[in-house]
Amino acid sequence: MDTAQSTPEARTRVKLPPDPYQDDEPRPGRGRRPLVLLAALVALVAAITIVNRSTHHSGGSPTSGQSAAGSGSSNQAASPTGPVTSQFDNSGLPGNTADGVPIGYPHTGKGAESAAANYVVAYTSSTMVNSAARHRLIDAIADPAIASDLQSQLDTAYSQVDSSLGLSADGVPPSGQTFVQRSAPVGVTLVKSSSDNATVSVWTVTLSGLAGQGSTHPVVENWSTITVTVRWTGGDWKWVSFASVDGPVPTSGQQVVSGSQDLQKAVNQFGGLRYAR
Repeated sequence: MDTAQSTPEARTRVKLPPDPYQDDEPRPGRGRRPLVLLAALVALVAAITIVNRSTHHSGGSPTSGQSAAGSGSSNQAASPTGPVTSQFDNSGLPGNTADGVPIGYPHTGKGAESAAANYVVAYTSSTMVNSAARHRLIDAIADPAIASDLQSQLDTAYSQVDSSLGLSADGVPPSGQTFVQRSAPVGVTLVKSSSDNATVSVWTVTLSGLAGQGSTHPVVENWSTITVTVRWTGGDWKWVSFASVDGPVPTSGQQVVSGSQDLQKAVNQFGGLRYAR
C-alpha cells in the first residue's frame, strides 16, 4: 500500500493507498503505483479497468461513450468540456453540497463528468488528512455499498501519510507551516457509460507538500490522469473506484521557483475552486 513518500530532500509526493475496488493488482514500477489520494491523488499508474465487475457492477455492461485520449482518431482534437449549463437548464447543475462538496448531479453523461471531476478535487484535497473531515467527505461522495470498507482503508493509509509528513494524528502540520494538497482538473472525458455506470478520465495537476519556514517537504506539482468509476445510486452519481497514471506532463517553464514562505502566503490567500460551473 502506497502512502506518503518523500524523495531525497528536494521532492515530496503524497500518494494514496491502492484502490481496494480494482479488479487488477497494482503494478509495481519505479516506486509509483495507483493512488487513493492524489491523489491519488492524483495521481494514478498504468491504465487499469476500474469497474469491479464482480462485487460492484450491477447488470448490463457499459456501452462505449466518448473515447479516451489516444483512442479513435488521433488527429482529431477533443471538444472542450462545456459547462453543465450549456447542456441543461439550472436543474442540471449540482443541486446541493455536503461539507463543501457539490452533490446532486443530473443522470446524464455530462452529469457523470462533472461529478467525477468534483470528486477528484475533493478526494485529493487537504481535507483528507483529518479523519473526521475525511469520513464526512467519503460519506458524501462514495457509493454506500463501499463507503465503510473505503473508510477503513483510508484510515490505515492516512495514519502513515500523516506520520511521514510530520502531521499530527488529526492532520495538523508543524507550527508555522501549512499543509498543501490541492488539485485542479485540466480536462475531462467520458470513457464509457450506461444508464447506471460511467467511467470518466480526469487530467489534473496537484500541488502537495508543506509550505512555510523550515519545511523539509517542499510543495511540488504532480500531473496525472485519474480515471474514476461512478454509479447512479440514491438519485446521484457516487464514487465507486479509480485508477491513475502519471501525466501527460508538460515541459516545465522558465519561471523562478517561489520560496516556501511565498507559497504558504499564496495558499492561505487563494481558495480552491470547484470544477463544475
